[in-house]
Amino acid sequence: MSKPRPPPESCVDRKWLNLGTPPPTSSFTVMSYNVLCQKLVKRTMFPYASKASLKWKTRRPLLLAELSYLKPDIMCLQEVYTKNWDDTYDHWFKREGYGAQMFQSVYKSHGVSVSWNKERFEVVDQLCVRMDGTEQVCGEKLETDNVALIVVLRFTEEDKDAGLVVSNTHLYWKPSACFERLQQQVLLQRAVRKMQDKYPQYACISCGDYNTTPDDAGYALLTMPRPVTLNEWQLDNLLPQTQADEEDSDESDSAKPLSYSEMAAAGTCAETDESISKRRKLEDEEREIEQQLQRDTQRVEQLVNTMQEEGQVLKSCYGTYADVDPSYRTEQWKGEPVYTNYSLWKGTLDYIFYSPSKLAVHEVLSLPKEDKLMPGIPNDKFSSDHVSLVARFGFNR
Repeated sequence: MSKPRPPPESCVDRKWLNLGTPPPTSSFTVMSYNVLCQKLVKRTMFPYASKASLKWKTRRPLLLAELSYLKPDIMCLQEVYTKNWDDTYDHWFKREGYGAQMFQSVYKSHGVSVSWNKERFEVVDQLCVRMDGTEQVCGEKLETDNVALIVVLRFTEEDKDAGLVVSNTHLYWKPSACFERLQQQVLLQRAVRKMQDKYPQYACISCGDYNTTPDDAGYALLTMPRPVTLNEWQLDNLLPQTQADEEDSDESDSAKPLSYSEMAAAGTCAETDESISKRRKLEDEEREIEQQLQRDTQRVEQLVNTMQEEGQVLKSCYGTYADVDPSYRTEQWKGEPVYTNYSLWKGTLDYIFYSPSKLAVHEVLSLPKEDKLMPGIPNDKFSSDHVSLVARFGFNR
């Protein structure tokens, strides 16, 4: 009998944490992992990292050792570099007994993949989603080149009537783009619903790098019971970013004109032809800003209502993580971990969502200890700037 495989350094401290649910009669494991596209690796992004730890020849064996040790039944990877799909991932999946599909962005060098243990699952359907086709959501087309992949899997042995609708995505990265990401969430939910309508008995699992923190409106609208009441901060962050939000006045201090309030206080006798022209220009600009704000507010309200009406309520596997590992508790993000990304910016962006009506999460894999990650990853033990998430599921009976 062969000895158990020793854990790689990235997994030494990672343990299965029980969430308090009864152990399922049959279980399966799911991973979500942003593996960091090699073409996106820039020295300026990871100034703390050694030169060697940023090279693919260093990162590749670390990544494959982690995947080989954890060996989940279903893997959802983001930022899969097309070149490395051909020379590494595809070969590894085939050798390890996985079926796999990848969907690439058109103008980017990477995409998302879904792979499954062929001894346990067979693929029965799939759908590729380009996340810029949001005209149907709110009348405008995005230019982010984000994608999603939906794969429908059927169990091959224990319950041939049971199956899963598994989606994997990587949403728009720009921190201020909450409005754009929520459009993408609506688009993804519609695509998932389309597949669920074809396979109504199958449960839903949605993985990905959502580029959304747990205090964002997008997270609340995915996970909270309807109706969802968003706070003022969440609504403000959903307002589309306009040119006026980012531009400052180019007026110099030495030539600063009287403000409208100053002119009004001084009376009309203080107004010259030039100041009258400037006042009217300011009034027109203020009126346009107010009208734009009203239009944007209406667009946000429409989008939020669409998400509430169409989107199903999901749960996050790591949504109660702080209850089983209090060292990761944060007042800002409640139950979610403090981080899934640990680079110059540190926080939670990655999730495994699921439909609680059909599935229960029995265990989640603990996060690596922070002292192993400081001052940031990748490093000589961790291959990506994100950490992998893994959950053990069972079906509700």
